[in-house]
Amino acid sequence: MQESQRATEELSVGQLLAQVCRMTGHHLRQHMEKLGLHRGQGFALIHLWHHDGIPQRDLAQAMHIRPASVTNMLQRMERDGWITRERDAEDQRLVRVFITAKAKGLRGEARQVFNTMEEELGAVYTREEQATLRRLLLKLHDRFAAEGGTDSHHHPPFFADKDEASA
Repeated sequence: MQESQRATEELSVGQLLAQVCRMTGHHLRQHMEKLGLHRGQGFALIHLWHHDGIPQRDLAQAMHIRPASVTNMLQRMERDGWITRERDAEDQRLVRVFITAKAKGLRGEARQVFNTMEEELGAVYTREEQATLRRLLLKLHDRFAAEGGTDSHHHPPFFADKDEASA
């Protein structure tokens, strides 16, 4: 057994999960950069493709990030032409986020990036193992979301049509 494999086997579940998340994030970031997006920006666009015009604070909550962090990210996205932000006509305290034609045109390419990632992850597991892993990750997600006081309901699949998402 190699030294690195032995060291990996000695990691706790939390340590191993943190490493796998970091490596998966790095892999996804490489794919997203090819599209001209930071990984977080891709997740924002995915949410906006389903919820165009959502209040900025709701987007932060859905992404489980601080409002200040989403503000910084959206400023860059607005500068780069991915989104626009507008004050709500009825409640000036709300800033709504809208995707641009540029972002709408990227949907197919982004879909392919996430499909590729799913295929790469799926190649490691059987269908049954994938279902088990998904169930366990959702359980962790809900626990941490509840502890953080954020919305823990599950959003529709990244690229599901509206009819699929409501089914």
